[in-house]
Parts: sequence; C-alpha cells; structure tokens
Amino acid sequence: MKTEGNIFSDYNTSDCELEYFNGSLCQFASGLLSRGRGEGCVCRICGIPSAIVEDMKSNGLELLSNDIIVTQRQIFKYRKHPKTGKGANIPVEDYAIIESALKNPMHIYEDTVQKRLVYVCTHPYHDNRLVKVVVEPNYKSCGRIVNLAKSWGIVQHENMRGGQYRLIR
Repeated sequence: MKTEGNIFSDYNTSDCELEYFNGSLCQFASGLLSRGRGEGCVCRICGIPSAIVEDMKSNGLELLSNDIIVTQRQIFKYRKHPKTGKGANIPVEDYAIIESALKNPMHIYEDTVQKRLVYVCTHPYHDNRLVKVVVEPNYKSCGRIVNLAKSWGIVQHENMRGGQYRLIR
C-alpha cells in the first residue's frame, strides 16, 4: 500500500527499471491526478534538442541519454503549486504546450546561476508570455541516467533577457 510519504517519491531505488507511460503528457498527468497516487512510471516526451548536445560537447561534457522524461513527482509538485495564484502555473489541460516547448523550442538557454547544469526551453504562450521548461541533463532516476523536465511555468518574455540566461539557440 502506498503512503502519503512515498506518493511523491521519485522511486530512488537503484535496481528498478523505468517504466514508460504510453500516451501524452496530458494523459499521464490527468491519470495521476485523478488517481491521486503514482504508479511508478514516467512519461517520455522526446529526444533532447541537438543545440543542448552541441553546447554540452563544447563545454567538454557528455550527454548520457537521449530521452527527456517527466516523472510523477513533477506532476504532483504542480498540483497545488504557489505559482497558481500568480497565474504562472500551466493548467493540466494545456500540458501539450510543455511537449511543444521541448520538441520545438523557440529558444534554448543555459541557466548560468544554477549550481547544476540546466537548460531552459521556451515556447510562445498567450499575451506575449512564454512557456519555460527547465531540463536537467544526465539526471539519475531509478538507477538510469535520463534528461529530466524538472520544472515549467509561464513567464513574461522580458524575464528571459536577464543576465541569468545565456542564449545558445
């Protein structure tokens, strides 16, 4: 039986295999939220954009996986996230835009402030706002190395022009 404590776990056991959900991110999120608990699977979104691979190579880093995934932990994280009150949270019905941001990003940035290497993919949303999806390459999940879609939200276009982000594409 699953408890509240492990519903939100990222199943950090070292010997398990990642089980991929067959369907869209919207279906994955809707199913998890309607059940209220996880089932131990992840949603594969797409392969990682070539601009990220090239940037990592130019910095002497090797990409260890081609998959970008979303875990159940990210879905539950945004269920009652503080961004909702500010209008910066993406409704589950619009999660297809997260997939679009990863599959066909308008711009890709490297976040120069984060301690870990992360990239930010952006995609147009509504009213001169952007969907921003943060991807952490070479993230260890369930004993495997994947590229994790770590977080997402809606930002103003001008927020991406600060010193925190280095445009790579």
